[in-house]
Amino acid sequence: MIATPVALTRYHEAVQTEMRAAFPDVDLPIYDMARYALGWLDEQGNPANASGKGARAALTMLGAEAITDDPDALKRASAGAAAVEIVHNFSLVHDDVQDGDVERRGRPTVWKIWGVAQAINTGDLMRELADAALRRPLLHGASPESVIEAVRRLNRATMLMIEGQYLDLTFEQRTDVAVDEYLAMVERKTGAMMGVSLSIGATLAGASSEQADALDRAGKRLGRCFQMRDDWLGIWADPDALGKPTDADIRRRKKSYPILYTLGNAPAEARRELMEIYRSELGGGDDLPEEQVDWVHNLLDEIGADQVTDQAARVEYEAFRVEMESAKPRAEAVADLEALALFTLERDR
Repeated sequence: MIATPVALTRYHEAVQTEMRAAFPDVDLPIYDMARYALGWLDEQGNPANASGKGARAALTMLGAEAITDDPDALKRASAGAAAVEIVHNFSLVHDDVQDGDVERRGRPTVWKIWGVAQAINTGDLMRELADAALRRPLLHGASPESVIEAVRRLNRATMLMIEGQYLDLTFEQRTDVAVDEYLAMVERKTGAMMGVSLSIGATLAGASSEQADALDRAGKRLGRCFQMRDDWLGIWADPDALGKPTDADIRRRKKSYPILYTLGNAPAEARRELMEIYRSELGGGDDLPEEQVDWVHNLLDEIGADQVTDQAARVEYEAFRVEMESAKPRAEAVADLEALALFTLERDR
């Protein structure tokens, strides 16, 4: 298991402080539902420590560090990191509803506790809280122009993320998804938010548009790497480390990278059977029965889809490094950026 990079924890408290500051002083349970989604409370409303890895927040801070080590600039970037992290968690609340997932980070999902309708409300609220967080750099001396640019970038990335989720859901109803379509979906669903994490941090730290755009491209390639690793983990991870059951993507007939590779490379008879299993009409759209899940899993193993998916993720990792260098980051920031990218590539959850 790869060690957690220092960059994931260095600014954790500063970002969490900015996230908490975005919450208004309103005594309504929906705000505690949002706090639960962010890992700050348990089901009973008691303090908890169940936050995610904070990879996007860390990327935001490293995007700023790529430009400067000025403490005031990094303070401004921490508010941007808070906004990115809240948006990411809002998307998880909605994703769990859409995917029917009952666990997230080893705990019941928001919809499982409070129902679908309130989970949708909670996610919507969190999106607005992110906007509140992204205005806070003004309190730390950011120029209005840089904040407007950060808002523009986050709004665009959020739309791309939602487009990607739309495409991902439609793929579940098709058996003819091409790898290029998959990559275009991933660049929206995952890549856009990782790209904007780097570029918002850089923007709030005073980067040029060219530098911010280069870091955005780097983040998109890292997002592809992240999603391919997610696809690998969804089938071959240790469920205890992952915090939720594996093979859920197979049960939902999700067109992940290992499945698309196998559809294109398995022997003809196995390919036909796999395609038939993945037809949306089968079972009226219900989850696959366990015997078919096992058959698909065994076929993926036989065809070597685990190694191929891992190698594809590594190609994206190298592309990230090339794009990152084109941004001409400060030398002091490069090692941390590469360490976080390597963690993305080799994480176990």
